[in-house]
Amino acid sequence: MKCGSQLPEMITPVEPSWLKRLLSVMGMEVVVETTRNSLYGRLLEVEHDHVVLQVGPGVAFIRCQQIISVMPIHGS
Repeated sequence: MKCGSQLPEMITPVEPSWLKRLLSVMGMEVVVETTRNSLYGRLLEVEHDHVVLQVGPGVAFIRCQQIISVMPIHGS
């Protein structure tokens, strides 16, 4: 019997209510507070494990596990 190599699996808990809230502010200007810093930009995409934020001319891919809070910037 050959022993095949298995790739490690990453398991990311998905919180449906959290994803629903993120989807409700998609396309808006937001502040994303992470474990490292705060980023300001337009929320472009929401996936089960990360979000995509347009920050100036570039984009930032932020793991959901690193997000502490997301707050819409009023007036955007």
